[in-house]
Amino acid sequence: MTDRTPDSPDLDKTEEMVLDPTNLDAERHSLELKFQRLLGEDASESLRDLAMGLSPGDLSEVLRPMSVEDTARILKMLPPDPLAEVLSEIDNRSQSALFTLLDIAEIADIIEEMPSDEAADVIGELEAEQAAEVLAAMEETERSEVADLLQYPPETAGGLMGKEFATCTESQTAGEAVAALRELDEDDLAETHFVYVLDHRGHLVGRLPLISLLITEPGTSIMEVMEADPLYVEVDLDQEEVAGFFQTHDLISLPVVDSRMRMVGRITADDILDVMEDEATEDISRLAGVSKEEFGEQSSFRVARSRLPWLLGALLGQLGAVLVMSHYEQSLESMVALTFYIPMIMATAGNIGIQTSSVVVRGLATGEVDFYHLGRHLMRELGTAFMTGVAVAAFIYLISWLVSGDANLSFVLSLSMLLVVLFAAMAGSGIPLMLHRFGIDPAVATGPFITTANDFVSMVIYLGLATLMLSLGRGV
Repeated sequence: MTDRTPDSPDLDKTEEMVLDPTNLDAERHSLELKFQRLLGEDASESLRDLAMGLSPGDLSEVLRPMSVEDTARILKMLPPDPLAEVLSEIDNRSQSALFTLLDIAEIADIIEEMPSDEAADVIGELEAEQAAEVLAAMEETERSEVADLLQYPPETAGGLMGKEFATCTESQTAGEAVAALRELDEDDLAETHFVYVLDHRGHLVGRLPLISLLITEPGTSIMEVMEADPLYVEVDLDQEEVAGFFQTHDLISLPVVDSRMRMVGRITADDILDVMEDEATEDISRLAGVSKEEFGEQSSFRVARSRLPWLLGALLGQLGAVLVMSHYEQSLESMVALTFYIPMIMATAGNIGIQTSSVVVRGLATGEVDFYHLGRHLMRELGTAFMTGVAVAAFIYLISWLVSGDANLSFVLSLSMLLVVLFAAMAGSGIPLMLHRFGIDPAVATGPFITTANDFVSMVIYLGLATLMLSLGRGV
C-alpha cells in the first residue's frame, strides 16, 4: 500500500492511498482490521482520515464485510461529495442504516451530489414518506431531474438513464458547441463522450464524438460534421434488451428517447455493467434455488428464511419419486439389488439436467440461443446426450455385471441410464426455451425444479423397465 502525492497539493484533501492490484484482498482485509481497531478506540479523526484516503470503490469494498452499524458510523464522518460516491457502491442495507442517523436536509445534500440516475435509485429505495420529504428538501434542478426519472420502471431504459448529457442544435457551429461544453459541471464533463444533436423540437438527429468536435474548425456547421441517425433506445425498453444492444454494437454511451423521438436521457457503459451483474446474480441465484437478496446478507435467520420455500418446494416434488417407488414396491422386493442403483440414476439425471439448462439459460441471456432456432439446438443436445448416454450406459453395464454377475440387471440398468440421459437433456434444454418463448424467465425452470422432474421420470423409467423384465419372466 503506497501513498500518492497529488501534482498540485491540496491542504484540504487527504492523500489518496493506492492499493496494490496484485494483493487487493490482503490489503483490504488489513484496512478492515484497522477500521475495526479505530472504531474500538473511538478515534473519530483517524477514522475520517483513513476513510477519506481511500477511493470510493476501495472504501466500499473494505466496508462490505463489516456490520451495517459500523459501516454507518464510518460513512457519517464523510463530507457529502465523497459520501455520495461511496453510497453509489455500497449495499442498500448500509444506505438505510446511514439514513437513519441523518436528518432530511443532510440526506438531500448527499443525494444532490450524486449523478441523477444514481440519485433516483437511492430515493426509489426509501419509504414513500421519507422519499417525498427528501425530494422536497432538494434544489429545484436536481429535484426536477430525479422526479422525472422516478416515473420510469427501474428495470427499463428510462430507469437506467441519467440526465447528464451534452447537446447542441443542428444550426449551431462547432465553436458554439465547445463553448456550451465549457459551461458543464466538471463531473458531468468527465462522463461526456458525445455531444448529441437536436432539432428545434428536441428530436434526436445526430451525434458528434467529443474528439471530432474539438478538432473541427470553430466556424464549421454542426450539420456538416455530425453523425446522422445515431443509435438509440426508447425509454420503455427492458434493461436486458438494452444491455444486449450495448454488447452488439460495442457502445460506451447511448441516448434514450421518448415515443416522439425527443431525447430524454443517456445510458453509459458503467450502468450496463451494473445491469449485467444484477442479471447474472439473479440467474445464478435461481439456478442455485436461493433468493437474490441473500447475496451479501449477514443474517443467518434471513438467509434461512429465503431458502426455506425453495427447499420445501423441492421436498414436495421429491414425494413424487417416493410415490413411484411405492408403486413398484413388489418389483423392489423381488430384486433388492434394484434399490442399490437408485441414487446413481437420480444423480445422473439431475446432473445432466443442470448442465443442459445452465447452457441454455446462459445462451438465452447472451443471445446465442433463441426460440426460432429451437430445432437446431435440440438436435445438438439430442446428439450430445445420445453419445454421452451410450458411453455412460456401457460403463454402467460393465461395472454392474462385474459387481453382481447378473446380465439382466445390468441390461435394465444400462438401458435405463441411456433413456434417463436423453430425457434429462431434452428437459433441461427444451423447458427453458419454451418458457422464454412465452415470456417467462427461463431461470425459474432450473435448479430444484429440473432436478425434481428428472428424479420423478428417471424412477418411472428405471422401475418400469425392471417391472417389465420381471413380467416377461426374464428376472432382473
